[in-house]
Amino acid sequence: MAGLLRDIQPGRVYVDCSSCKRSGRYTVASLRERFGLDVSTLDVLRHLMASCRYQRAPGSPPARKYEHLCLAAITLPPPIRPEIPVPPGVPYTVEVWTETGSIEVRLAVIYPIDMARAAFEVACQLWPKHEVTLRDRCRIVEKRERPEAPTRAAPVASLLP
Repeated sequence: MAGLLRDIQPGRVYVDCSSCKRSGRYTVASLRERFGLDVSTLDVLRHLMASCRYQRAPGSPPARKYEHLCLAAITLPPPIRPEIPVPPGVPYTVEVWTETGSIEVRLAVIYPIDMARAAFEVACQLWPKHEVTLRDRCRIVEKRERPEAPTRAAPVASLLP
């Protein structure tokens, strides 16, 4: 929950109480005009739900087992997510594969091919025993195969007498 009304993004604020079945919708602008910018959202909720019959005064003893409580809640508008500029083109992915043929790590999603090739070379150095691919969607641009384990030659018994 945001601290002050000034911190809330523009939109609608919903106030609901499940005990008394009351609800209300308010715009952030109208709440700012009514209460000011420096009021906390908790104080706004308390003021809006002051007439709830289940509201308890501050400092009153805790509710007993079967007493109803005001269960008012405030729902704030979601924060605005900044839009990250996306460069034109199709991204390239650099991936490290397991022995079973599944992706172990997706290291990077990079747009320019030059940077993708540089990241591929670094990945090949950091994972020397794994298969590494550089892909454009499903097309493999570069692939470094898994290095084969050196096979040990079985000792050959000498057949000479």
